[in-house]
Amino acid sequence: MKTKEKIVQESLSLFNENTFELSTTNLIAKKSEVLEGSLWYHFNSKQDLVSVHTELFLDSFRKKRIYTEKNDPKELILGLLSIYEVLWDYRYLVRDSFEQFSNENPKLCKKIVDINHEIDEWAKEAIIHAKNLGVLIIQDEDIESVVEISLIIGRHWLDYSMKKYPSKSNLYLRKKGINLLIKTLYPYLSNESREMVDSIYESD
Repeated sequence: MKTKEKIVQESLSLFNENTFELSTTNLIAKKSEVLEGSLWYHFNSKQDLVSVHTELFLDSFRKKRIYTEKNDPKELILGLLSIYEVLWDYRYLVRDSFEQFSNENPKLCKKIVDINHEIDEWAKEAIIHAKNLGVLIIQDEDIESVVEISLIIGRHWLDYSMKKYPSKSNLYLRKKGINLLIKTLYPYLSNESREMVDSIYESD
């Protein structure tokens, strides 16, 4: 792996685990196994790393989002659930506060705000599309609650579960998070969709 790619990857891991604010450039350099001077050679600031992460997130998110807009129920369900893996991979972007950027880097601050708005809009559109396809049998008045619960899982589940189950692996916690999301949607799934989900995912 090239030095720049490793710095991007390790900084993402640190920001996810420690928050952006608490992840110092010294920590990033140590985790990336480079001198701090090498870090500055590739990136002028931690904000530059955030900017790279936002681009990587949007690329992954939008590629997955395409599947949630399809008219094939299985592709929609798989696409919807797979997006949560992307949210967890870049969870600091949807979890941390970046108010300090408002003066220092308003363009980056706006980009992060826009990302969060896009996620919110996607979540609601995906549930409505699933309803229109007959994947979900849900009343209009219940849509907002389901969307909000699903977004809480996307934004906060992994951090919460790491504290609650410190001995469990990241893979186990992600699988548990997907199962939690399925349980949130399950009461509203059509019979055909339940059979499809049951055939793909194991329940706890």
